[in-house]
Amino acid sequence: MANYWLDSTVFIEAKNGAYGFDIVPGFWEWIEQQSAAKVLSSSTLVHDELVEGNDQLARWTKERKDSGLFVVPNETVQKVMTDIADFVSASYDGANATLFLEGADAWTIAHAAIDGAVVVTHEKLVGPNCRKAKIPNVAKQFGVKCVTPYEMLRALKASFVLRQ
Repeated sequence: MANYWLDSTVFIEAKNGAYGFDIVPGFWEWIEQQSAAKVLSSSTLVHDELVEGNDQLARWTKERKDSGLFVVPNETVQKVMTDIADFVSASYDGANATLFLEGADAWTIAHAAIDGAVVVTHEKLVGPNCRKAKIPNVAKQFGVKCVTPYEMLRALKASFVLRQ
């Protein structure tokens, strides 16, 4: 059981921003260490989204398919996913519900709900008039807390020091 479930944006924003593979390789090593310690995980559906690219993140992700970082949804997760799909379909218009449910976001929430864990995402809670389903809004309906990657890094006391 992981304490934190990472959505796709955690990996994508890290690669494109301050934690790029060439800038902070320790971040990526830390992800692997925390995964091996069962502190954090991600859904195989996140894996599937990340490998669609043709870049270093896609290659890194492919190399870790069977590392334990990316977890296949079990039957219990699938049952929670059904509840999430019902909620999203009832709360958002067809196109926006479909868009949300076709990706890995709902699965990430379902995994976290089963583990009593936290979802890590760059998405922010939005007001009730927002037409697009967002991870924090849907997660809140299922009692799942969301934090930013920076909040997770601080909570886990991550530190990336300069190599000389």
